[in-house]
Amino acid sequence: MELQDRVYEDLDDKEVLETIGPEEFSEMIEQGFIIGMFTGGELKAVRAMYIPPVDDPEHLAADGGVEQREEVIYSEITFIHPDERGQGLQTKLGRELIKKVRDDGRFNYVFTTVMPTNLPSLKDKLRLGFKIVNTRYMYGGKLRHVLQLNLNHPLEGTGVAKKMNYDDTGWMLEHGSDHIGDNLEDSQIDYYLKGEA
Repeated sequence: MELQDRVYEDLDDKEVLETIGPEEFSEMIEQGFIIGMFTGGELKAVRAMYIPPVDDPEHLAADGGVEQREEVIYSEITFIHPDERGQGLQTKLGRELIKKVRDDGRFNYVFTTVMPTNLPSLKDKLRLGFKIVNTRYMYGGKLRHVLQLNLNHPLEGTGVAKKMNYDDTGWMLEHGSDHIGDNLEDSQIDYYLKGEA
């Protein structure tokens, strides 16, 4: 929890990070999908996945049209100590955890959320293969992209890409549930129409 507090205090925009409490953190440790990096005996980075309750009314599976909630795990939280940023640790830890989830065999979908203007986190998720499947308000009124990673079959859109600036959240709120966002380049996200499931 110390690392979370350190990261949170260092943020210019506190809305970027939805913090977690000790109970949820303990539950993630018990579930076993957590990885950390220590330097000199000090925890410098942590990334965790979380198996959400299938009856959660805010379950992210609905954003991706996934009915099998028991096959869903969340990429829940990442903390990188300010001294360690810019070294690709978020993505390295993400690759390791995704491998662990694949090897576990119980899950077919990974969901996560990202504040649309949090470009480092958004780029990390897209590098890992996540796609934006919706944009909506959650967490008490905070705007978030909902991203989905299919582990066993591709998630692809159809048609020609519509390029949208990463901060054009008005369009994303109106059209995001009908599109799949992929590939952030030069502040533009490529959006494709969702295909038939």
